[in-house]
Amino acid sequence: MAPAMQPVTLKIPIFATANHNMNYPGLNTIFINRLLPAVLIALASCANPMSPTGGPKDTTPPTIIEAEPANQSVNFNSDRVTITFNEFVTLKEVASQLVVSPPMAEQPEFTSRGKSLIMKFKEPLRSNTTYNFFFGNSIVDITESNSLAGFQYTFSTGPILDSLTLGGKLLSSFTNQPVKGAFVMLYDTIYDSIPYKTRPYYLARTGETGEFNLNNLRDGKYLMFALTDINADYIYNLPTEEIAFADSLVRPLAPEIKAKEPDSLSNDTIKPAFKGNPWYNLRQFKESDSIQKLIKVSLARENVLSIVFKYPVKNLRLSALEPLLTGEWNITGYNRSRDTLTVWLPSPGADSLNFIVADSGYTNDTIEMALKPRDKTPGRNKPEDQVQVVPPLSFKHNIISSRIKPDKTVILSFAEPIIKYDFNKIILKHDSIPLVPEFSFEDSIKTRLKISYPWKEGLTYLIRINDSTFTSAFNHFNDSTDIKFSTLTETETCNLKFIVSIPDTVSDYIIQLLGDKEKILDQRIVSNDTTLEFRYLTTGKYKIKVIYDKNRNGQWDTGNYLKQRQPEYVIYHPKELEMRANWTVEEEWAIPVPGNK
Repeated sequence: MAPAMQPVTLKIPIFATANHNMNYPGLNTIFINRLLPAVLIALASCANPMSPTGGPKDTTPPTIIEAEPANQSVNFNSDRVTITFNEFVTLKEVASQLVVSPPMAEQPEFTSRGKSLIMKFKEPLRSNTTYNFFFGNSIVDITESNSLAGFQYTFSTGPILDSLTLGGKLLSSFTNQPVKGAFVMLYDTIYDSIPYKTRPYYLARTGETGEFNLNNLRDGKYLMFALTDINADYIYNLPTEEIAFADSLVRPLAPEIKAKEPDSLSNDTIKPAFKGNPWYNLRQFKESDSIQKLIKVSLARENVLSIVFKYPVKNLRLSALEPLLTGEWNITGYNRSRDTLTVWLPSPGADSLNFIVADSGYTNDTIEMALKPRDKTPGRNKPEDQVQVVPPLSFKHNIISSRIKPDKTVILSFAEPIIKYDFNKIILKHDSIPLVPEFSFEDSIKTRLKISYPWKEGLTYLIRINDSTFTSAFNHFNDSTDIKFSTLTETETCNLKFIVSIPDTVSDYIIQLLGDKEKILDQRIVSNDTTLEFRYLTTGKYKIKVIYDKNRNGQWDTGNYLKQRQPEYVIYHPKELEMRANWTVEEEWAIPVPGNK
């Protein structure tokens, strides 16, 4: 049905007119009762057409039909370039997206004519020079703003087009995964701080596999720098931007071309491929801001504060101002990374606290905190004789689904520091047979208790913690608790025997056993050839990751550009290890020299 409707004229059959009613009396009745309603419904549906449903959303970027002069022309002598597309286009943020090399004093002027984009130069071009215009994501279609990503237009004002090239691959330094959509940049002015100040002379964008190619380069030495450009200005000026850099200056070469064999699976035609060109593996990282910062102070519960810093705390200082508290007025505990603190205040003597928190002279903030949670019960609804219930001392244990590995210890984690305890009130049994475990606190403020015993495979144990075994700094007592569990067996689990050879003894090597989503299940630090055993593993797939701990501080360290310090190397074992019940897998691995595969 046509979208625009014309006026409709209803022609009544001759037998429906007044002059013919006498000759055909039945036909008029039939028309009115049966035919006329159907005709009117059909006309109504034509007079009210439905809106078209529309097809799928257009996600295809614009395509270049023609360029005048053609891309990669020589002896260019015009003051403008005309590029024609298969659809109407516009420019988006071209002032920040367009990079011209060699740089121009004034950016070109852009106008549109139909489906063509016209780039006009505002200054004379240099003679015998190859110009590259990198448009980034600035060319978009006008319907859905699909961008022609990474388009580059090149020409030479002389008889020769610069044809040198180099390439490489950009990977995440911590995961070794390809980095897509980052910029790899070359600078012909060489000094360390130039990525902070100036846009690059050449640049390319990394693809799906992290690979990049910089083409049409002139001969010379360049500083190479990679950037995940958050604010799209081609300058490293945000602390959250990730970077990479080559250790030394790079130099492009003329491409050597070989024939690429067709892929028997995809039936690709033979295509040329580069051979023997300069190739650089870059490892991307985010620099660490060395300045300590206080992130958050909050009330965890009554008289318990949580203090979060940006980096691990080195030299904490807490000073109470109002009320003025002296002596051991708080008990402070740290998490494993020492960037989050829990501060218990057993006797603050007030409902709020004004205090100073500082670390190593970097942070010195004055904090005022209420020490009691806000009462959510309106005053008129409160019972007049409400009795204060003293909560029991709570704790958690590390036993999952009532099963534990025979080579592990039971750990109790308390919600408050312990000041009094009686281990004689803890009973360990197997089949009513009393056993004698060992007890020790892991931390100085006594919030983590280890219960050790040489558990036997496949047996069931009971730990009974009687009432008031522990007393906390808040004078809270534990309730009587039973912990019943059994130990895993080798027949239902699996073992991994990992024979490791290291390339040198200058560094430590952090070997991590990874499970689903790269969760760290176990970690060992080695400094010589050794054999590691990971026992009682659940069935599934595992990965092995190695961190080359060059400074031997027990952790992976990021890089620093101005100090020309690359991030510490990371490598994965080439195989994903599949483990099944009652299996013992033995794997040998000679860890390669850092930087080599």
